Amino acid sequence: MLLKKVIVAVMLLTLLFPLVGCEEISDLTQEVTTSSSQANLKIEKSVELGSSWQMKQISFKVGAGQKVEILLRLADGDTVDGFFYLERGDTVDFRITGKAQLYRSAEGDRFTFKASQAQGDTYTLLFRNTADEDEGQKSITVFLEVIYPLQGEIYVPVED
Repeated sequence: MLLKKVIVAVMLLTLLFPLVGCEEISDLTQEVTTSSSQANLKIEKSVELGSSWQMKQISFKVGAGQKVEILLRLADGDTVDGFFYLERGDTVDFRITGKAQLYRSAEGDRFTFKASQAQGDTYTLLFRNTADEDEGQKSITVFLEVIYPLQGEIYVPVED
């Protein structure tokens, strides 16, 4: 009888612990899923570069007046390098933020930044389509390449 109670308790704990760990990520990404456009995001390429870096190439669409946020989780001192360009369209507002804005561009560009305790451990790459709904161009297509440390994590929006 005691053995059954122990087994049931262990099973309940294994089900609850993953949910507790996911709560923080859920809090971080809640705004992403509710305010982002239907991104049609596609990871074109994902590779490890040597023993300490990884690279992701991502292509996605952003509807007029909409935004897509990609989150990077980094350790203090981690460096990120990347670039983006518009495959289609010409109206984008791109920003990189930690606790404060680190970078901003209105067209395709290279970027690099170093994570710091002062900026926190989560950084947002925000792509906003500045075109209005009534303009002829309804959406933009963005190509993004990001190189970041192997222990870093990237979170992309998923369609509902």
